[in-house]
Amino acid sequence: MAKKVILHIGRHKTGTTGLQLFLESGSLELAKSGFCYPLVGRDQSPGQSREDRAAHHGLARALIGPRDVVRQRLSALRPLFLDEVKDAHTVILSSEGFQNVLHLDLLAEFLDGFEIEVVGYLREYLAYVTSAYAQEIKGSGLASDFFFFEVRFGLNLPDFIARWRHMAKRCHWRLYDRTRLVDGNVIADFVSTAGLPLAPSRAVVDSNLSISGNLLGFKLLLNMLGLHQPEFGPSMNALVLAHPGFGGPIFLDSATQQKLRSRNSCNRVLTELFSDVSEFDFEAGNRIFDPASLEQDMKTILSEFSAFERVIGHPFIASLARGQLDAVRMAV
Repeated sequence: MAKKVILHIGRHKTGTTGLQLFLESGSLELAKSGFCYPLVGRDQSPGQSREDRAAHHGLARALIGPRDVVRQRLSALRPLFLDEVKDAHTVILSSEGFQNVLHLDLLAEFLDGFEIEVVGYLREYLAYVTSAYAQEIKGSGLASDFFFFEVRFGLNLPDFIARWRHMAKRCHWRLYDRTRLVDGNVIADFVSTAGLPLAPSRAVVDSNLSISGNLLGFKLLLNMLGLHQPEFGPSMNALVLAHPGFGGPIFLDSATQQKLRSRNSCNRVLTELFSDVSEFDFEAGNRIFDPASLEQDMKTILSEFSAFERVIGHPFIASLARGQLDAVRMAV
């Protein structure tokens, strides 16, 4: 019987980080039952966070580029991969970076001799694009407004699904909706879907919390000023955990929601796959640069960011610290 590879391909913002940390922490237990969550393809170089080291982002990145370069990289990795997984009947690979891979035929070549099963989690369109936007603002120097970002988001779900169905023997598409997931969480759902010999009750801290409201507005402002630093992550997470208004969905009015959903085929495809797809009403979300709480929120945020000298020392941010919010109010 052929060995099996379970490819967890994301998508982004579907609990991937927590799942990858869970798989990493359970790798020895998996090995006892003939499963392998290999080190090959996971970037272990100095400076990588535990979250990055837990996922197969290195393999996903190796698949991006000109075909001859990609084939060369994979040829170098394959002997190491085969040696590591030789005693396993099932291999698990996980990276949301796989969703960006164009050369799926070369990935199939790399996995030649294995029966390929894909597990992918799909989100309702607006829930996905708003969450992706907040994550990009939080984790990078992106200085775009939401509507510019949405136009360029470019989600073509029918093509995405068709490409993976062509490449894999079997695809398991799961709706990322807590009311539809096993035990209401993606870890338990993946364990069940993939048939893993692990108890999914192990607690994993979410280190990839979404930001919203005036915290999202503040980080967007930092990005516009060229002040982004990866080190901001823990401070933003602490603010989200302490203040509910700094996390959760962002505000969109009803007419805008309808317009954005109607011009992308994502929800139609999801309805075909899952019959019923819930659409959150983003009018209940948090406003970016909400004038009602802006002054107090800026004090709270700046207190948390006080250790970052480049931020506090910037003239514009210093004016915010002095309570001079006119420039921000004008932008709103």
